[in-house]
Amino acid sequence: MRKKEQRLLSVLACAGSLTMVAGLATQTSPISKSVTVKAATDSVAARSYGVDVASYQSSNVTADAQAGAQFAIVKVSEGISYQNPKASAQVASAINNNMMPMAYHFATFGADSASAVAEANFAVASAQAVGLPSGSYIACDWESGQGNTINAGKTASANAILAFMNQISASGYKPLLYSGAYLLRNNIDTSVILNSYPNSLWVASYATLGRIDTPDFNYFPSMDGIAIWQFTDNWRGLSVDGNITLLPLSYNSSTTQAPVTNTQQVAEQAKPENNTVTTNSSTEVKTVKTVMHKAYIYDKDGNRVGNSSIGAYNQVTVLGGMVVINGKQYYKIGDNQYANLSNIDGRKRVLTHNAYVYNNQGQRVYAEGKLYAGRTLYTYGSSISINGKRYFRINRNRYVKTGNF
Repeated sequence: MRKKEQRLLSVLACAGSLTMVAGLATQTSPISKSVTVKAATDSVAARSYGVDVASYQSSNVTADAQAGAQFAIVKVSEGISYQNPKASAQVASAINNNMMPMAYHFATFGADSASAVAEANFAVASAQAVGLPSGSYIACDWESGQGNTINAGKTASANAILAFMNQISASGYKPLLYSGAYLLRNNIDTSVILNSYPNSLWVASYATLGRIDTPDFNYFPSMDGIAIWQFTDNWRGLSVDGNITLLPLSYNSSTTQAPVTNTQQVAEQAKPENNTVTTNSSTEVKTVKTVMHKAYIYDKDGNRVGNSSIGAYNQVTVLGGMVVINGKQYYKIGDNQYANLSNIDGRKRVLTHNAYVYNNQGQRVYAEGKLYAGRTLYTYGSSISINGKRYFRINRNRYVKTGNF
């Protein structure tokens, strides 16, 4: 997925209605590098882990496989001209690691059905060129960015997406639709898609930003037709999107989509290992996090509560997941008390210039070396002034000049 635009869509999903499936806790402990992957290259079972990769990631997905990934969804193309230069190696690496290979195309057609067909043909040609097995899955990644229009109306957008998916299907591949839960609910008439391709949705929805090892099913997005859930952009500390299948997927069967169509059956597939379901739980998931930038306290309406604040590097207990108030993202930290999410989890930014790291006196920290353009960093809170220059905090007493992003 595109690293700038996609994240907001992903975390906004948690503001919607959530299924109350008692979940697996978020984990941040180190993981073994010797996990045995038991996937076949043409199928995966329900609740299998997988990753999606683009040119941002390595050409070699061995580390992902060793972490437990059983499928890899490789970006092959974008629009009608861009092809991922690493796609061929990534597909080959997935197959060599006994992972099921799939592909995705970043859409720029908006609500234009004719352009959608042209992009689908380009996606198929790109997938074939990089060695994606015939009959595998090709997803339409429909989100903001690169000029893709997302506000042309739910029906028009859905019809264009359907035109793309129909062309993928006609070319002998299985179509999927990827987007954030917020867009799927508000900008696309997904019933149009699901009437033709049941259980074809690949949804992004994050309980929190930052590393997540295991999906918390308390934050599974409640909507019909989900085949794959992307639950983090930093799975097991590998800086790669983490996904889990809700249904068995394969490309060597006679069916055109995953076989389960009943919503209750999907919910059963999504249960955690203990198979405990709480339909009306009053218990909020509690997660201890570190405040990385001075955080003022707000009420449920987004109004600042006087000068009440939490200083940097203090720990807070987050109750539940991300909350959107007046279009801004917060964490609930107490009764009618909220803190800005970016002061805790940070915000991903990509360096556009090589950069150095400084301390809070504006002195260069030589031990940190040079940070090269293209690297993704988390920044915390708004920028601050040090000796008349603006910086973003990237860690404790570590800063990078804002002009480098």
